[in-house]
Amino acid sequence: MAPTRVGFIGLSASGRWAADAHLPYIKDSSKYTITALCNSSVESARAAIKAYGLPSSTKAYGSPKDLANDPNVDLVVCSVRVDKHYDALIPALEAGKDCFCEWPLGKNLQEGRQLAELAKKKGVKTMVGLQARKSPVFKKVKDLVDSGRIGKVLSVTYVATAYNMGAAELKTIAYFNDKDVGGNMVTIHFSHGFYGLLYAVGELKSYSSILETKRPQINIIDKPLTSPDSKVVSTVTRTSHDQVLLQGHLESGALLTYHLRGGKPFGNEPGLLWRVYGETGEIQVTSSGSSISVGYPDTKIQLHDHASGNVEVVEVESDGWEKLPIPAQNIGRLYEAFADGKTAEYPDWEEAVVRHKLVEELYQRGAGSAERPAEYLL
Repeated sequence: MAPTRVGFIGLSASGRWAADAHLPYIKDSSKYTITALCNSSVESARAAIKAYGLPSSTKAYGSPKDLANDPNVDLVVCSVRVDKHYDALIPALEAGKDCFCEWPLGKNLQEGRQLAELAKKKGVKTMVGLQARKSPVFKKVKDLVDSGRIGKVLSVTYVATAYNMGAAELKTIAYFNDKDVGGNMVTIHFSHGFYGLLYAVGELKSYSSILETKRPQINIIDKPLTSPDSKVVSTVTRTSHDQVLLQGHLESGALLTYHLRGGKPFGNEPGLLWRVYGETGEIQVTSSGSSISVGYPDTKIQLHDHASGNVEVVEVESDGWEKLPIPAQNIGRLYEAFADGKTAEYPDWEEAVVRHKLVEELYQRGAGSAERPAEYLL
């Protein structure tokens, strides 16, 4: 079977997410081949083709419309800043191309809905980069819960730190502080992790929530604070949220307590502590950070059996994709499921709209609410 021909929007020579998370899998896969790149200019696209050693036949484009019109592109992959997703994807959809877009799908629910509706109208296949769906950690917790290893789940507690959204932010991601851009701690850090959590233990039935900004003025720095020559280049007003609290009931009846805050973890303590408490046992997941949808080498799953008192370290089975760099592993698993037509194993844009609805629901409830039914699944 011929490989799927990929037109990539946002793979720049300067690297970052697209190069770290998408390229390692695609370059080595027999199921995909990159035939075109689109960046902010043709020159930028050519520089990326050279930087990553792509074939000289790879086309370079400076506009999404030109890439969409390329007959040698089957799948358009969009990995640019979230507020640019909509304009980048519309030409591809109009041209009838299948699409893989990073999460969030749009900068808000309205954009996400419009993109999903157009994709459905055009009859194209879609996938969104909610890679927690393919995380071996979330899957292992789900398997333990579903198999009854801890009995009926009574409560779930999830406490995490985002690393970002503290007292200072790098200038390369300063936009996280602007809620209107659509890429921030709620839409990215919360949404990725919470999607995986709900995949493992079940959807929300009802909840109360609080979103707040506790650091309204923050410094923008040119280098990480750990660099001896890090400098403050500006000070901005933060309009996005750096605290997310949520508590309520899952559809199973189990209680849920969730807290994500901006900033770094306490000392050398884990950046994530997640416990699933059951009638006969308890699962604990720890990690140095909250983004286990991406992955960390130190993530640990433990199971405490109440009857015996034993605590065992639960191993995650290998599927071979550990050979990829950590950021590329779950993305690679998404690409594999998409190529194999396993639609139940990857989130499409209709699923993305459901997750956008949850974010919008949180925004509408704002600084605090009594427990009310969850409506994002309706």
